[in-house]
Amino acid sequence: MKRHHLLATAAVLLFTAPALSLAQTPAPAKTVTEKGQLAQQDMTFAEKAAISDMFEIQAGKLAQDQAKEQGVKQFGSHMVADHTKTSDAMKTMAREKSMTLPTKLDSEHQQKLDKLRGLKGDQFDSAYLQGQMDAHQTAVTLFRQQAENGKDADLRRFAEQSLPTLEQHLRQVRDLRPNVASAAGGAAQQSTSFEKMMGKDVYGENGKKLGDVADIILDAQSGKATQVILNRGGVLGIGAKHVALDYNLLRSDSDRLVARQVTEDQVKQMAEFKYDDTTVSLGKRHGTSSGSSVDHNATGHNTGAAGGDAAHGTANSLDSTQPRNPQ
Repeated sequence: MKRHHLLATAAVLLFTAPALSLAQTPAPAKTVTEKGQLAQQDMTFAEKAAISDMFEIQAGKLAQDQAKEQGVKQFGSHMVADHTKTSDAMKTMAREKSMTLPTKLDSEHQQKLDKLRGLKGDQFDSAYLQGQMDAHQTAVTLFRQQAENGKDADLRRFAEQSLPTLEQHLRQVRDLRPNVASAAGGAAQQSTSFEKMMGKDVYGENGKKLGDVADIILDAQSGKATQVILNRGGVLGIGAKHVALDYNLLRSDSDRLVARQVTEDQVKQMAEFKYDDTTVSLGKRHGTSSGSSVDHNATGHNTGAAGGDAAHGTANSLDSTQPRNPQ
């Protein structure tokens, strides 16, 4: 009887052992993150990406309204369109994964946006593009790290798919910045190059010195250089004579300026140049009139209506600001 009981007990243990063993074996680690169980790295990425999109959309709308250059306005429009798409995609994933995304900018991005709101024209263009350069460099790094090291498969895929667009934005802003800087910073660049011309010797094609640059006259409407005022002779401005040469006759030759088709005898016969109330000039503004007796105010000699703008206009210049080479 005892033997039958022992056999029955052994049979029960034999059939129940595998079940107990399976029940005690730990479940394998899951490769797909469950809802509400995102790794901290993934959550940080999602939050930063959401804030980045919000900033790009709001800054892009400001660019459409406040930028001066058409290229900046168009870039802002593209940012609104592209980042609205990525923002919508992120929001869809957030719902699926029970993520809570930021609904407003953090203090850092809000401050940047507030600063942009207070700018207009050239100042806005410069600040906006610099901000876009910084923002997209940061975004490219963020998305690349997520694409390579993210834990959540969906967020990795999102980063991989978004990265080419962000890299394209970065290339666009890099290409756009020099063009806008050239237009927006034209006045400053022109001022610097004219400053280099002031006091520079001007020679005839035969190598004889004709004088030195005392001033540059601008067209009151376009702001382009029209004449160069030569200072001839005199000591400390006493006995000096100022004559006007056509700006387009000048060419840059190494470290000197050469006046084409102009001889020393012709210059001697030229009448003294006289300033009047409509003259727009730059010489005195730079304080490099070579000791001449030219008397015009510190912002360039001008009382014409367009003078203030013309004095900061674009020059038809050589070496981007110097007289051109012979035709």
